[in-house]
Amino acid sequence: MKPNLENLTGEDIDTIVGELVDFVTRTDEEISEEKEQKTTKTPELKFFIARGHEYELGNLEEIVETQLRDESLKDYEYTFFEEHLFEEQKLNEDTSYVRISTPEYDRHDHFIFYLKDSYLRVFTVERRHWTKRTVEKLIRYLPSLDRVFLSSEDLVDIVNKVEGDVDGFTAKYDTVFDDRDMSIQLHGGEQHYLTDLEEDYGVQPTRLEFNKTNSPRIEGTANRDGYGSIPRVQQSEPGFGNDTTLELTNQYVKKDQENFEVEYAPRKLSYKDEQAIQEISDYDIEDSKDAPEPADDDTPDSVAVDGGFSIEGYTTVELVEHIPNKKTDPDQESPSFEQLVAGLRENILDKKHRYDFSEWEEGNFFVFDGERNEPFEITIQGKNILLHAKATTTADSLSDFYSIIHNELSTNYQVKKHSEKISV
Repeated sequence: MKPNLENLTGEDIDTIVGELVDFVTRTDEEISEEKEQKTTKTPELKFFIARGHEYELGNLEEIVETQLRDESLKDYEYTFFEEHLFEEQKLNEDTSYVRISTPEYDRHDHFIFYLKDSYLRVFTVERRHWTKRTVEKLIRYLPSLDRVFLSSEDLVDIVNKVEGDVDGFTAKYDTVFDDRDMSIQLHGGEQHYLTDLEEDYGVQPTRLEFNKTNSPRIEGTANRDGYGSIPRVQQSEPGFGNDTTLELTNQYVKKDQENFEVEYAPRKLSYKDEQAIQEISDYDIEDSKDAPEPADDDTPDSVAVDGGFSIEGYTTVELVEHIPNKKTDPDQESPSFEQLVAGLRENILDKKHRYDFSEWEEGNFFVFDGERNEPFEITIQGKNILLHAKATTTADSLSDFYSIIHNELSTNYQVKKHSEKISV
């Protein structure tokens, strides 16, 4: 029987998640039986991670009503909000119980919304068939929420952080610079299988299966798009499964912040004397910890000059190409500078209607994200792509662009962020 989430008012998040963990907890005999039959007797415990932009718990019904009055709402978004009923009940300061009803099917799906550090974690034991129709669309269509998107390298780090062993994976190789398109799925393997496949075929993990065997046994998955699940927890002392589930979500948040949070960004400055202008133009950003050079007006923080202004630091997200040696085509080389510039322009900037851009020299783009109303700059440096934050750039535009790179250009980019507040 599914837990009665609406009856958990006043309980903390550990206790609430514990109710969901209990739903997927099994005895040793039940685990063996399910393994033998290759099935599970109940749906998995699932979680979804989204960045929150001034999102507040307790106002879901009002937020939906506001969306329905938005004239810019797309037809399919309007249909979704119109065809579902949304109810929210605060359980504590950080947590709500949410019910999404689909009258057409006389169906009610139940979720826990946990908002902490401006990130929303959604927990549920509903089937994925229905979460895709309900809460995942809700997250996608609300402008105040955005699913996180991490690198393949992040997935491995997340599993290591929860002390899990890789037990299977889905891995892909897809790039416009190569005719090959490969997807490999393996269940019951080990991490070295993934490493071997990366080295031989260039595939990168998009989903990892893992297990913890150091009492109790906990099985889980971690996906790049802010989704994870806990299919089974071995029956034991209370609390073990709760800790692992919450730690998984915390690791997603930490990785997203490390990759995309804009700690320091350049401001628009007004100069009142030529000496101040010269001081800024002479500043060499590469003198600071070998950071990649941002655009000309991305200047460092904390420089006070006559006229009363300060110069900020910088944030640059570097997308680092990672193509191991591949048995399938050992002569395949990384795309040239010209190929990368052309691929970026044709497959993303020209193709995606959300972007307006100008190119002041080959490989240097000023980009405006029309969906976010945010600008940023792009510099092609060798075989890597550098995204430079501007004064109003947020993590959302940078993360969105990275996910689009993954889907439209190449799956082989890892993320490395350079961000610093600099004093002169």
